[in-house]
Amino acid sequence: MLTSSSTCSVRSMIKEGLLAIRRARSTGLGTRSPVRSGLTLMLLVATARCDGCKEVAAPATQLDFEPADARLLSIGSPTKDEDPSVLRARDGSLFVAWFSDRGGNSDIYITRTRDGREWSAPARVTNNAGGDFYPSLLQDDQGTFHLVWFRWTAPFQGNIWYNSSPDGLTWDSAREVQVTRASDVDDWVPSLARAANGTLLVYFVSQRRFASTTPTSDLYVSVKRPESATWDPVVGVSGVNSPTEGDHLPFATRTGNQITLIWVRHDRSQPIPWADPPPKSDLVYATSPDGLTWTTPRRITNEAGDVVNLFPALYQDMQGEWSILWLSTRQGSPKVFELPLANSDRYPQGIVEDTVLPPGYSHRIVATSRPGVYLGVWVQGPEGAQDIYYRFFRK
Repeated sequence: MLTSSSTCSVRSMIKEGLLAIRRARSTGLGTRSPVRSGLTLMLLVATARCDGCKEVAAPATQLDFEPADARLLSIGSPTKDEDPSVLRARDGSLFVAWFSDRGGNSDIYITRTRDGREWSAPARVTNNAGGDFYPSLLQDDQGTFHLVWFRWTAPFQGNIWYNSSPDGLTWDSAREVQVTRASDVDDWVPSLARAANGTLLVYFVSQRRFASTTPTSDLYVSVKRPESATWDPVVGVSGVNSPTEGDHLPFATRTGNQITLIWVRHDRSQPIPWADPPPKSDLVYATSPDGLTWTTPRRITNEAGDVVNLFPALYQDMQGEWSILWLSTRQGSPKVFELPLANSDRYPQGIVEDTVLPPGYSHRIVATSRPGVYLGVWVQGPEGAQDIYYRFFRK
């Protein structure tokens, strides 16, 4: 294809071709070679680049979400950044929400990219004297963005909060809603899911909600129905909590016509599964048609010894299949692994090490709008100066 810069040369060559044809006709030579030459010249110009035409190369088109090495997302934050939540919006743009100490207080921030090259300046979602942590972000079928997180006013004391946004970047703190209202509780690490009928469900962890001589962390849920502006009273997640082990770090999402809940179950040698030294832990899952009635929990991982399995997540690939993503010491040092959700009852069949993402923790993956390319996000760095990193990669 000819570029606009060679228009003058093309016109000149076409003009020369026409003159050659006219000269041949005016002389009456009857020969066809000048006519053929003129026509040939015109055809060459019309169908291909000509030798000797001065052209300026067209600028290379940059492809969106180009695979690249790991990059820092939490730029300009010398303190702690953790707890990423990733989302591909309905328009194909990508959002990452996380907590950061950058403003002198622990708050939730969010950023967006439409092409993988430029990220919007982090928007501060919360601005409260308490500490805001562990956001969980989703978008409904009408385009509204929904966000939950936990707010602690003292160590191991606080509740779950909720807000919504029309565009994912504009958040009005006056519209924040307190989801859980009990005093003197330690509600934390929420995961937000949406049922097929539009009901929002937030799953979270608490140890202090149920008094016991042998306390363990348990999973709880609160529900916001489409016709309601408030959240239902908190209840335990039916039939999933262990009376002798801790249940922690839930991740819930709708997978087809059901909600899948995956979490960490750990022994009671430590109160939290990522403590140092960490307790033995496994991944467990259950499914529900409505987010309230659950199948009997099934243990996924089953290694002997003090193996640690942490920070589970679920993501959907471009063929519509779901996979489990988590951090494990099953081979010694912590590594990132994946397992097709369809193989959750056949562990370790189908398990693969994810060598594209570094160990770190809190890994999240989402498919981009570019075929075969995914966004990976995770936490990495020394205690007190952790950062959020990302990379686009091909699978």
